[in-house]
Amino acid sequence: MANDIERLDKVLARHGYGSRKDTGRLIAGSRVCVNGEIVRDSGFHVSLDKDRISVDGEELNLRIHRHLMMNKMAGYVCSTKEGEHETVFDLLAEEDLHGYLGGELALVGRLDVDTEGLLLFTTDGKLNHFLTSPKNHIPKTYMVYLEDEVDSDSRNRYEVKLKEGIHIEADGNEEACDCMSAEIEWLDEESRNVPAACLLTIYEGKYHEVKRMFSALGNKVTYLKRVAFNKLELDKNLLPGQYRDLTEDEVRTLKDSGDSL
Repeated sequence: MANDIERLDKVLARHGYGSRKDTGRLIAGSRVCVNGEIVRDSGFHVSLDKDRISVDGEELNLRIHRHLMMNKMAGYVCSTKEGEHETVFDLLAEEDLHGYLGGELALVGRLDVDTEGLLLFTTDGKLNHFLTSPKNHIPKTYMVYLEDEVDSDSRNRYEVKLKEGIHIEADGNEEACDCMSAEIEWLDEESRNVPAACLLTIYEGKYHEVKRMFSALGNKVTYLKRVAFNKLELDKNLLPGQYRDLTEDEVRTLKDSGDSL
């Protein structure tokens, strides 16, 4: 968001100093400085990259964009609306929900209510669009537990059909369709306690896609957890329901192949 320019009263309002009317009083009262100089004009424009803003001598830590990684827990819906289930936004602290100059904190895609794992939030609409646009074929990897065992011959059949692009049947309002090529990796260590386990990497985001893919193969998903999103892996130290800020390197990882970002 280099060289972005904003009105001074908007910056203060987004950082918890009240409404535009409230911030106008602060500014008119000579309590706000920009680069050490008192500013009395609410419409004064500041550079978010270069200018230092202080109120009553205390410098603001400008919050432009925020990127969060959450280890989603089952039972929460990816929505801002409350209904039968609590939403993933209920897991965020109140102070983390608002106050960003780059926009409102939004979900990057969604996970089903019973699906766990890597869930992203960002205020950067451009990054969000890049990651969720079907035309960009962003990889997403899931750990999958299956209801039935998969022998060697069946494993080969699964791999071939998924690589070719398997046909999935209609689900609710979603029509039947052919999926893009997907990659599967079997997890024998995980299979000690379940009939079969694997990692599945897909490059699109159709409704209930992973579940419908294995249904088309004659099996049923009993557990689903997203473990990676465009090469960014879920932090194994995050307990279900916990979240943290992404590092600068992790944001760059998300933007990988996004040349225009």
